[in-house]
Amino acid sequence: MNVSRLRLSLFLVLPLLALGCAGSGLPRDKAEETEATIKSNLAKLDPADRESAEDQKFCAVQTENRLGIMGKPIKVTIKDEPVFLCCKGCEKTAKQDPDKTLARAEELRIRTALAQLDPADRKLAEEQKYCATDPERQPENRLGMMGKPIKIMLKGQPVFLCCAGCKKTAREDPDKTLEDVKKIKAANAAAKEKDHD
Repeated sequence: MNVSRLRLSLFLVLPLLALGCAGSGLPRDKAEETEATIKSNLAKLDPADRESAEDQKFCAVQTENRLGIMGKPIKVTIKDEPVFLCCKGCEKTAKQDPDKTLARAEELRIRTALAQLDPADRKLAEEQKYCATDPERQPENRLGMMGKPIKIMLKGQPVFLCCAGCKKTAREDPDKTLEDVKKIKAANAAAKEKDHD
């Protein structure tokens, strides 16, 4: 085969190969099979544990591993809190540094909750980071700690709350709520900038 034909073949074949690699990196049938496996393994947990594992979504040690991908997730209790792991092999590491493991599990739950928002709202919620109704309770009132954040509009501006129970408080004094959101975002931006220095 001469060089021209080789170049032409590569020109035609490479885009087709790239199409097969789009998205998750797995062909559609493999991705569906993987999701079916995960769902089947999560179903082996009792309903309350399954809900908690779905909220966490990823292993608290191997944070890139989806819970259920390696069989039934392993539940461990750390400081009276349930934490889920992808496999028994992660248990020792999880228990060696309980505070780190609990923090990872919490971040995973928050990430899963925020992922339920559409991309534009997720970006705004991440900029706000904390519930608008009680800025003094940071970091206990992180958006996503109580599930998918609630979005309301105040004077044409989107505001995110930790739960539906905060709607009344946020709407009672919209000017105060919007001012609190402004302060929260400014503090978050300053903290982020400080971390980059």
